[in-house]
Amino acid sequence: MSVATISNIRLQLGHSVIPILLALGNFGNFFTTWILIRTLKQRANSCALYLLCASLANWFVINTVLISSLYGLDHTEPIHISNVLCKLRWYGGHVLFMASRCFLIAACVDRWALCSQNIKIRSFSQSKIALRVVSFIIISSILVPIPLLFFFDNSSGRCAINPSYNLAYTSFSLTLIGILPPSLMILFTFLARHNLTMIRSRVQPTGGDRTHDIHIHKRDHDLIKMLFGEVLVFCLTTCPFPCSTLYNFLTVPIKSYKTPIRLAIESLITFIIQPLLTYTYCCTQFYVYGFFCKSFRTDFLEILHLQQANRVKQGTTAQTVNLKGRN
Repeated sequence: MSVATISNIRLQLGHSVIPILLALGNFGNFFTTWILIRTLKQRANSCALYLLCASLANWFVINTVLISSLYGLDHTEPIHISNVLCKLRWYGGHVLFMASRCFLIAACVDRWALCSQNIKIRSFSQSKIALRVVSFIIISSILVPIPLLFFFDNSSGRCAINPSYNLAYTSFSLTLIGILPPSLMILFTFLARHNLTMIRSRVQPTGGDRTHDIHIHKRDHDLIKMLFGEVLVFCLTTCPFPCSTLYNFLTVPIKSYKTPIRLAIESLITFIIQPLLTYTYCCTQFYVYGFFCKSFRTDFLEILHLQQANRVKQGTTAQTVNLKGRN
């Protein structure tokens, strides 16, 4: 297999997969946002608020960074020409990704708190607390990635990490993308599941004292199912990115010894991981929720039926107006 063949595979993958991700992501995030807003209107729910914010962050990601990646397949991206755009592109992308990850972590903590036997811990699962947490996450997501404005530039002719900051960026990726978020998500998801098991084992018709039983609303159960599925997809699609970053850092000293074929293969693998695999998480939230939660599918069908009913009603009204006009 030649270098040209590998490069052509990379190009064809981009042309076929990225438009699919954009279509699925925009459709899915639109309806996810709609459904979660309806949920919040029906009943204030802290977890639904976190998932809504995560969906909005994902929506911004795919319509900025992913579109930029698609444009760069056949054109020279402006980030390779303007140093300011180069820095803002990487900084802005990491801000949105960090916000999305933090909202997901907050949702995991929220579900663990909701199922806790401790009243003080359960108090974390409140809408007023969620609003404060959302504000804190937004501010933190803007401030923490600020060093990336120094890490990236286009001094080499392409927008890329400055070699002087390879170690710092690798550490940043491993800690804040590869290790800390998945670990926290898995930990609090496991604890929430454990608490749920404890609650189910205690809620039995024994006729004893049940004043300390915790009753969880069905909607909260559904949100837990949705959250479990999203954490699974996040770990599968996001964790390879910091691993790839670590590999690139460790192999810098032998880069001059790599053959053109090896460099082409590594470029193809990096492209599959970033942007294709990484952005898959941002585009699949709606489909993961629908797969893991029946009520989410029901909410989606209700929206479709409602829209269809409104069209029929509008059509009937228009016909009535026309008939009156003719009379």
